[in-house]
Amino acid sequence: MPAVQSLADRLAVRTGRHDLRSRWFGTGRTVMALAQLSVLLFAPVKALLVPVVGMGEYPKCDGVRAASALCLGGDTVGMEPRRWLLIVILAVVASGYRPRWTAIPHAWAAYSVAVSIAVPDGGESVGMIMALLMIPVGLADDRTWHWRRPEREARPSWRTLSFVAFLAMRVQIAYLYLDSAIAKFGVADWANGTAEYYFLRDSMFGVARPWDSFFLWLSKNSLIVVALTWGALVIEIAIGVCLLASERWRKAGMVMDVVLHGSIILTMGLWSFALVMIGSAIVCASPDRRRPVTGDPGAGGDEGALPESGVHCAECGAAVRVVTAV
Repeated sequence: MPAVQSLADRLAVRTGRHDLRSRWFGTGRTVMALAQLSVLLFAPVKALLVPVVGMGEYPKCDGVRAASALCLGGDTVGMEPRRWLLIVILAVVASGYRPRWTAIPHAWAAYSVAVSIAVPDGGESVGMIMALLMIPVGLADDRTWHWRRPEREARPSWRTLSFVAFLAMRVQIAYLYLDSAIAKFGVADWANGTAEYYFLRDSMFGVARPWDSFFLWLSKNSLIVVALTWGALVIEIAIGVCLLASERWRKAGMVMDVVLHGSIILTMGLWSFALVMIGSAIVCASPDRRRPVTGDPGAGGDEGALPESGVHCAECGAAVRVVTAV
């Protein structure tokens, strides 16, 4: 079928040009790891595992949750050693050392935090999903540090797996923003434009010092409140759409994401949640086309570039055609 063959050829070209081994991906990965690390560093274990009425004691170690690092060793191991194990893993991930070696431990640490703490804020679940989806990308990344440009061409099979994972990450984060915005239209306070007025005055998540007096004064103006409320919805929709588009638009979506969650940090706090979302947006904004690899390992990634010899990717194209035929 000519149409199917044409689609297979275009997919072969896209996967042949794809390479996420960049500082963009490394930066997003580091920001997410730092967000997860902050939860363990700045909150005592008792606060993270506080008993919840109707839910009992934490961590829950039944079923698949038994795989959590916070369930490791049963009653023979205390919570502090487990906490420090996760801190070490996330610190190494944040440093950028050996993405191939740390991709799976990162996913395990993110999973452990997401399923074990008593009062997650949503960022833990997003961080877990992103860490799981980043496993193929990390396994394809043979760099010593994710801050450096690659020194060798990636294998076509790894580029294909990385490309699929990259698409899955973009679809996942775009869905979160679009679903969040659309769902808010069904809530009266969001629909009538007054939600920000109440959020800023919320006893738990309201605006904090030193910005409280300024934003509370600002929110007395009805036009400003409506602009802030509906503006947040528009930005969420724009971010979701941009992350599904071309590289230039994905970068625009990332900028909007930083503005949105930076504003949330200034007014409501929620540092870990905001940083996970910003890190996810940075990963999704990563260039998906190949860059020349470094020819000289000692050049630090700045000189000695080799030509993009693998752009045509005949092996990759053949693989795609076989899959399409099946």
